[in-house]
Amino acid sequence: MVLCYFLTACSNAPDPIRYGKDACAHCKMTIMDKRFAAELITAKGKVFKFDAVECMGNFISENPAIAGDSKSVFLVNDFSKPGQFTDARKSFFLRDSSLSSPMGGNLAAFLSRPAAEAAKKDRSAQVYDWSLLLSKDK
Repeated sequence: MVLCYFLTACSNAPDPIRYGKDACAHCKMTIMDKRFAAELITAKGKVFKFDAVECMGNFISENPAIAGDSKSVFLVNDFSKPGQFTDARKSFFLRDSSLSSPMGGNLAAFLSRPAAEAAKKDRSAQVYDWSLLLSKDK
């Protein structure tokens, strides 16, 4: 039984966000909006939940060892499919003034660049991939 505990404790599987109950690991706000939430799972299986992609980005900036670990898993909710996680490293991020993300960064994740481009409403909106987004938020 002890072995089972240790095997499940090191899992890199997502932990479902309990909207309206779980708090953001960075800003401590209650996670409410399924369109913007994100999750980070460390190589050791520790799960950090965020109310917005920008909170996860700030957390990564403050904890660079986690970001540098290739076994860490970064998940974001697809804005087009609220509540559905996708790999942040393969996602595209739209920063558009028409988006109203919880932390005011006006940032949302999409499965593809065309989906992000199609969601643009503001002419000055920008689309980023994961690595560019992380370098912009520093």
